[in-house]
Amino acid sequence: MSKKLCSLIFCCVVLAVMTGRASGGDVLWSNGSTDGLWSTAGNWSTAAVPTIATVDKAKIIRLAPNDAHITAGMAAECSWLVVGDGASGEIHMTGGTLNVNKGAGTDSWTIVAYGANDTGIITMDGGTITTDNRFYIGFLAPGTGSGTLNMNGGTINIGGTFGIGYGEGSIGTKGTVNLAGGTINVTSTSGTNLNMANVAKLDITGGTLVLTGDRRTLITGYVTSGYIVAFNGLGDVVVTYDNTNTTVTGATNPYKARGPKPASNVLDAPPYAVLSWTPGTGALTHDVYFGTDANAVRDANTVNTLGVYVGPQNYEVNSLTPTGLELSHAYYWRIDEVNSTNVFKGDRWQFVVASFALIDDFEKYADTTAMSASWSNGSTGATLSLATAGGHEKAKTMKFDYNNVNSPLYSEAQTASPTINWTVDGVVAMDIWYKGNAGNADEPMYAALEDNNSHPVAILVNSTPNAAQGAEWQVWHIKLSDFTGVNLANVKKFYIGFGNRTIPVTGGAGTVYFDDIKLYRSRCITPPAVDLNGDCVIDFKDFSVMANNWMEESVI
Repeated sequence: MSKKLCSLIFCCVVLAVMTGRASGGDVLWSNGSTDGLWSTAGNWSTAAVPTIATVDKAKIIRLAPNDAHITAGMAAECSWLVVGDGASGEIHMTGGTLNVNKGAGTDSWTIVAYGANDTGIITMDGGTITTDNRFYIGFLAPGTGSGTLNMNGGTINIGGTFGIGYGEGSIGTKGTVNLAGGTINVTSTSGTNLNMANVAKLDITGGTLVLTGDRRTLITGYVTSGYIVAFNGLGDVVVTYDNTNTTVTGATNPYKARGPKPASNVLDAPPYAVLSWTPGTGALTHDVYFGTDANAVRDANTVNTLGVYVGPQNYEVNSLTPTGLELSHAYYWRIDEVNSTNVFKGDRWQFVVASFALIDDFEKYADTTAMSASWSNGSTGATLSLATAGGHEKAKTMKFDYNNVNSPLYSEAQTASPTINWTVDGVVAMDIWYKGNAGNADEPMYAALEDNNSHPVAILVNSTPNAAQGAEWQVWHIKLSDFTGVNLANVKKFYIGFGNRTIPVTGGAGTVYFDDIKLYRSRCITPPAVDLNGDCVIDFKDFSVMANNWMEESVI
């Protein structure tokens, strides 16, 4: 049987299972009676409270103040529970019980944020949730949504996998568990009963997580990856095993270094990052370890340096500026705090340098005033402001209103960024993302560089027709070598503008949004049509792909 045939059969089976889950009937939370109580029949779409016997799927898609409440003395139940499915939803539990059970042979899941763009929240101050199967905080594919469990008290008993940011074996919707009190018991003995992905976070500031079996290696891995933290990274994750259960709690240690910047496990650190941390109480010096070997950074000491010991630093110096950081590479670091009597070994922190060097994505600015400290209009016809929604990849973007009707007849945004290295790690290109609208005047869009060597400004004009009038986000790819006559190792200013900067002429007005201005190394922008393995090169590797698959069935 071919791989494609197997995959299709598997997908059909999954679809059938997913369809079967809903066949018992969705019971949609409406808060129709406005009392907010799970046990009130008038709060459900079927005018009947969900039960296990009727194989009801309870679906909560309303946020506070119309969220569902389970209170002391209340006994709630359903066969399948979704909090956030196509819309945001929330449950607040202060007491009572909630039993999610497969009942008459159907599957039984509890999912908080079902889809990639859904938001689901469970806030638990008391009571008991019991499910005989899986309990997911965040599910399916990555997106803008998130699942959150705020655990302040009570007990959750999970009979299957406890998944956080996990969906069907791959990265799921963002999942966060704030364990501030109470106990989460995961009693499953098969497979991995705790499953987390890199969109997951479990922050323990109180309360206890108990996993059946010896899960110490699993938990240690998640701690190392930054998925499990204590006191938002300021404390220690404590893991014990009593020959039956693994218990995970959090504890504070004021003597250890904490608060790393960049935060541990970030995937887009700048290649000119400055590392810093908050010193531990009573530290006199810091022993600094840094390198690309994760095990060496974890195990090294001042005697056996393993090539990663940077050396001691005085207490006042709590930062490190590494040189030669390479794009897309992973780095590890550790800070041991030394006082008069002890050495407090630090956690191993890690980050991955982004595949680009960021000029600006406008996310760091709180408002227009803050952005104005970096960007100005140079006394031209531009009005610059910070838009806090609708950006290219993230929320914020620079709104650029241009007006070339009056003198000086061109509009410009300029920035002087002395921390930006325009030659770092072999960068050769720049991307500028922008979005306009059809009502804009068709003014030429340009980019320019100026160096500190008194060289004239080098100007490039966007060759895209009617660039300012495109209503969707689009990218302008620029070769840095096209900025002729400019010393890229000594850049003074970067400009974006509309109009003719050299010979200004009367023009029109419009609004364009700019975002994600980045520098890149050489890369493949548009792979050739016959590139079968995705490496942007046509060679024998592509022939091998074709040879291995030429008899494979494509239809059934």
